[in-house]
Amino acid sequence: MKALPFVAALVLASAATSAIAAEIKDADATKVANCTFVKDVSGSTTGKRGYTRAVMAEAMNDARADAAKAGATDIVWNKVDPMNMTVVSGKAYRCDK
Repeated sequence: MKALPFVAALVLASAATSAIAAEIKDADATKVANCTFVKDVSGSTTGKRGYTRAVMAEAMNDARADAAKAGATDIVWNKVDPMNMTVVSGKAYRCDK
């Protein structure tokens, strides 16, 4: 019974991270020209293989969560290997409006 509050906390934390990650915007070099570089980010899927957009989207969301935790607002994605969409990387920036 003590495990229930712990599991509930994990679920809430995961949902909050997903919501914050959803606010990270995809950008290009022109859009972030006047922004501050925050860090290199990467994301991957766990236990999945494939060449589908869904697998790549999951990896991108993982990287977005990393960027959000670092205070970034935008990501410029590196080229994705079409033979391995389970891993993505990019550069995270903070763009003040």
